[in-house]
Amino acid sequence: MATHNSPIARPGTLVQHWLDSRRPGLPLPSYERVVLGRLGRLADRCALVNTRADRAETIIWAGPDFGEWLQDGRAGLSVADLPDETREPIETIVNAALGTGEPAVAHSHRMADGIVISDRLTGVPLARERSHERVVLLHLDPQAERTELARALFGATELGMMALARLRDAAGLVTDFKIVALNDGAARMFRQPAASLQWRRLGEVIPARPGIDPVRRLAEALAASDRATYEMSYTRSDSMVLHLKVEAGAMGDLVALTVTDVGDIKQREASFRLLFDHNPMPMWLVNPESGRFAAVNEAALDHFGHERDTLLSLRLADVSVPEAGSIREDAALRRQRRSDGSLIEVNLFERAMVFEGRAVQLGAAVDVTESRRSAARIAHMAHHDALTGLPNRLRFAERLTEALDRHRRGHGSFFLLCLDLDKFKIINDTLGHPVGDALLCEAATRLGGCFREEDCVARLGGDEFAVLVARPARHELIHALADRIIGEMGRCFSISGHDCHIGTSIGVACMGQDGEDPDTLLRNADLALYRAKSMGGNTFSCFKPEMDAWVQARRKRENDLREALVRGEFALAYQPQIDSATDKICGFEALLRWHHPADGLVPPTDFIPLAEETGLINPIGAWVLRQACNEAAGWPGALRIAVNLSPIQFRTRDLVGSVQSALMASGLPPERLELEITEGVLLADNEANLATLHELRALGVRIAMDDFGTGYSSLSYLRSFPFDKIKIDRSFVSQVGESLHCTAIVRAVTGLAASLGIVTTAEGVETAAQLAHLRAEGCNEVQGFLFSRPVEASQVLELLSQAESQPLPTAA
Repeated sequence: MATHNSPIARPGTLVQHWLDSRRPGLPLPSYERVVLGRLGRLADRCALVNTRADRAETIIWAGPDFGEWLQDGRAGLSVADLPDETREPIETIVNAALGTGEPAVAHSHRMADGIVISDRLTGVPLARERSHERVVLLHLDPQAERTELARALFGATELGMMALARLRDAAGLVTDFKIVALNDGAARMFRQPAASLQWRRLGEVIPARPGIDPVRRLAEALAASDRATYEMSYTRSDSMVLHLKVEAGAMGDLVALTVTDVGDIKQREASFRLLFDHNPMPMWLVNPESGRFAAVNEAALDHFGHERDTLLSLRLADVSVPEAGSIREDAALRRQRRSDGSLIEVNLFERAMVFEGRAVQLGAAVDVTESRRSAARIAHMAHHDALTGLPNRLRFAERLTEALDRHRRGHGSFFLLCLDLDKFKIINDTLGHPVGDALLCEAATRLGGCFREEDCVARLGGDEFAVLVARPARHELIHALADRIIGEMGRCFSISGHDCHIGTSIGVACMGQDGEDPDTLLRNADLALYRAKSMGGNTFSCFKPEMDAWVQARRKRENDLREALVRGEFALAYQPQIDSATDKICGFEALLRWHHPADGLVPPTDFIPLAEETGLINPIGAWVLRQACNEAAGWPGALRIAVNLSPIQFRTRDLVGSVQSALMASGLPPERLELEITEGVLLADNEANLATLHELRALGVRIAMDDFGTGYSSLSYLRSFPFDKIKIDRSFVSQVGESLHCTAIVRAVTGLAASLGIVTTAEGVETAAQLAHLRAEGCNEVQGFLFSRPVEASQVLELLSQAESQPLPTAA
């Protein structure tokens, strides 16, 4: 993208360079001035974000370091699909940068292995000079802050916290504890600097007194259990007596100790009743012998829903729900029953104490019913797609790993399907994301209905799905499932009043023969999917080892296609169109040809779909328009030139400008240019594409519907837009006069077109009999091998001269 000695040498100069790149009268610096040829090594930590309605939409490209931070460096990555810790700062920067027109900064925070990693991102708004699109260039600061979470928490509390190591004698008995680490709270409690306490023996810091041996008390408590809680008194060096609550937990010879000064609590026992009664937390006192409530506060009455007298007549066991198991995962979590019979989950805190001279059990509860429901929802969301409710990529990877583990232990076999939806992007782009989302949900439902409960159907992102089929990979089963999925996705989707027709392409990889690990299986299923899409979609393909070589060859063909336009390897051929009434040539259709320097003439069926898939059809289509208009401008009379437009070209904002530019540069009168579109342009009947068609008509050019009759709702298209011409597909022409079905369709189309004042052209005419039938049905124009094969531009004038001097085959 840029040489390493470009003007931008350090990340700190990015904003200054952005300021220097401003031009008078323009609100934003241009993408071309700031980025192209100027980023150098800084590009490794940069990413470019495309926007829609001033919101972050996709990552156009990302440098390797930025891609590593994203954990996904693919181009075209949807910002909405990113994890929250990366999505939120990107959206914040884009909103701020485009809203103010100034650079913006945001921070991202992630946690890994107990370390909180804080990254700083800078974004600058840019405008593309040609398309006027607004994009945002992001930069990831190389200096990330790292905070050790355990150390931060350790130092943030006023409690005395210490880590102790047990010291043993030759017989293995604990003789003392060494202070390995301690926090400021512990140092303040003992009134000594932390540095002077570290590495000292506990018996030195808290020496034994008659009847009180802190070391022995701790050792005995931990000998009985790995967790212990007790209280003790300690006389400090300043003669002050501390009443301490000690909580200890052992991990091998290491002991974690928390020491709390509870002396003031004992001193405030007189005020306990006031705090108890007015505490917003439900609290109660229970007689440990009878288990009955001895006192309850107002919050406890609301918590259980009982009157005071009723609750005081009950035991704690009466409002508690027994646990099914003998051991709980979380000992503090309990279920309790309210007066109306409903169950609530609480975190229960209990301790024994002396109140008003009698032993009681103090209890307090925090209602966590809703928070646990929320936690369950969050846990579900982390492993499931928010739109469809299916398992997401993370959960699918876990299921795949689990299946592989079972397979290695000899407990099962499975195979993998990867699929995406054909034509979904057209629906999403034309009808909008709400319709696209609804279609994805319906597709997910149909897909789930094709499988058993033990199979795992997941949405990996966008319109990409995957299925883990927990059954042996038999050919007949794979074929039956693939046919069922294709059939389900091929049925019309009725979404918000729109009839949407899509399909699906499926790739299959089998455990064992196609891979033994998750990455290999997914990669090979993707290769098979890629192969299925290259076959035209709406089909399935099983992985074969040679597909890897095929993909490499296809990528090479894509690279060659990118260079073909620059190298001048494209040319146009022209097939004449004949007026049925006069047998005269009335125009030509421009047909694209690619003369590859090594492979020779490449069939259009091999490279046109690839050009559409990669977006190269836009520059290639613009070249076809310019070349066809330039060559047609030199033809005599009012001969028309027909140029095909791809649905992909309608997604760009400069299609009308490209047509207008081609007409102006060539001097060709607009009425001599005929633009042919397929039903893909009007598949969704969207306002944007219809508006573009009307703008083209306003230029004076003619609009023709190509391949008429092969789509799902071709007749409805005639109501959407006033076409100048209908081209009857060759599949009907080839059997006209032979098939009653095809003959009836040709008759219906020509009759309908005549009543609407629309010209009809029949494609693929190869026999005199076909011509006779088409004339009898009233077809206005014909083209096909019966008259002429496509000819080079240099042969057009010669063909016209021959047609004037001798009859065309139509007269035979």
